Amino acid sequence: MQAVPIHVRTFRLFSNRTRLIGNRPKKEEEASVNDVIQRLSAVDCISWCVYNKLMVREGIPFSLDGTPYLVDLVHRRERVVHIKKGAQVRCTTLKFLEQVHACLYGRYKQNVLYMMPTVKQVEALSRISFDPLLDCNLWLRRYVSVNTAALKTIAGRSIYFVGAQPQRVGGTNTKDSPSLRSIPCDCVLRDELDLMDEDMVELSRQRIRDSELKLECNFASPTYPGYGIDACYERSTQYKWHIKCRSCGRHTCLVEHFPDSIRRVDGRWRRSCVHCGAEVFVQDGHWEADYPDRPEAGFWVDGLLSPRADLEADMLRYHNSEGAARCEFMRSVLGIASVEANNQLTDKDIYERCCLDLMQYTSSVDTVMGADVGDVLHYVVGVRTGTEHYTVLRVGTAEDFGHLHEVAKQMRVKLCVLDAMPDIHASRKFQREEPYTVYRCHYSEQMPGEPKFDAKTGVVKCNRNEMCDKVYDLFASSRIRIPRLSGDIKEYARQMTQTAKTLITNPDTGLAKPKWVKLGDDHYFHATLYFLLACMRSSVVSLSDGHPSVRRFRRVKNTFYV
Repeated sequence: MQAVPIHVRTFRLFSNRTRLIGNRPKKEEEASVNDVIQRLSAVDCISWCVYNKLMVREGIPFSLDGTPYLVDLVHRRERVVHIKKGAQVRCTTLKFLEQVHACLYGRYKQNVLYMMPTVKQVEALSRISFDPLLDCNLWLRRYVSVNTAALKTIAGRSIYFVGAQPQRVGGTNTKDSPSLRSIPCDCVLRDELDLMDEDMVELSRQRIRDSELKLECNFASPTYPGYGIDACYERSTQYKWHIKCRSCGRHTCLVEHFPDSIRRVDGRWRRSCVHCGAEVFVQDGHWEADYPDRPEAGFWVDGLLSPRADLEADMLRYHNSEGAARCEFMRSVLGIASVEANNQLTDKDIYERCCLDLMQYTSSVDTVMGADVGDVLHYVVGVRTGTEHYTVLRVGTAEDFGHLHEVAKQMRVKLCVLDAMPDIHASRKFQREEPYTVYRCHYSEQMPGEPKFDAKTGVVKCNRNEMCDKVYDLFASSRIRIPRLSGDIKEYARQMTQTAKTLITNPDTGLAKPKWVKLGDDHYFHATLYFLLACMRSSVVSLSDGHPSVRRFRRVKNTFYV
């Protein structure tokens, strides 16, 4: 069975596109495919490309044959679209053509901002993608009034190409960019989002404040888990391409079931149904959302879907790679954020710190607490049993700050460090109303040395990387004890493994520096970090024979050895 030609697919989608062009024709069933495409070409980028026989490059006509997954990526109803993708899956070309079409037919009242990480990449895109489009389609050239590397004006609407490289203002830490100022836009596209400065991404959003459309599209191959396009996708509808098997009728998502979805049969690697093993075909798939009610659309376009994917080479590369090479394969082929960790705790590291004591829900001694603030609050309560030794008595979650207050009361908490963000007002109110000392923690990437406690403001500032190092070193040694293994401890162990240390290269300077990055839910990791901060201001408690008692000692000012 052959793939459905793109013009037939466009015809089938006609009923879904009529909202863009008004009322449906009364005799739609009698209309020819050519008539339908001619009508749609004014409002639909794909139909326009097909009807005008657009040449992408010399000798290469526009075609989506073999890539039906790209059809639904244009003209979305959502204002914000995220595309997490593998390399060379044709998304960039399609989104670029969509903007050319929008300018040509006056879809925008203002302009388009197309962002790339650097100016050099902007110039390369202009030379490689736009110039051949004009050279091979002379009919399109007459609509272009300005054609420079940074500006393309088509039928009175402009596409601005800018590099997202920030500039320091007045020698301060404030960042700005003259190329992102004074450009009113209806649409902002960010190509390779993960390589852009986050401040420049936020600055680009200000360019669509006066727009009625306020369209944004981010697309990139992911880098680190929980960062850039991976973070955007996680908060979106999370569309995945599910392929229906012609044999058993069940569905397979290639990337979700990789490597079981790619099997070798009769000496040939093929896309396979994970249920019955039969060969499956990309054109039999459809997009299915995990969270269809979310306002931002997100698509995962992995490289296994591409008609030009060399499955044999991909599987050979996958099985013969490890470390950095394996991480690069996961990112560039599968579109999976991956990191080669220099330091990362394992489940074994956590379980080896379990003792025979049950989780405690009341305490007869004074304790300290660390709490991470989020949709729910994750807390870690315990004591310092020596200058370099610690015992965790209780871990858990609280629905709100009122619940956290009750936990603190039960555990006789005398000092707490909690996350100052993201709910600043609630954390300040909690700090103000609690009957014991509460510090709100602010992370810093630049501040070296020991954490700085300010009793007047109730704020503690610390270097994030250095404190994460201390959490890792503590569990990698045998200087902390946690309660007996249980369901809560299993979840605690899982979250403790979701932060890892790796080397990140600064795109502006090319310098690599170590950084702890988030791999998933890591609330307990940070709650433990705050617990260690609280221990810095607490006395040593002796726990012996089940009868805890306080052992007085000479406090060493602001010292913390791990």
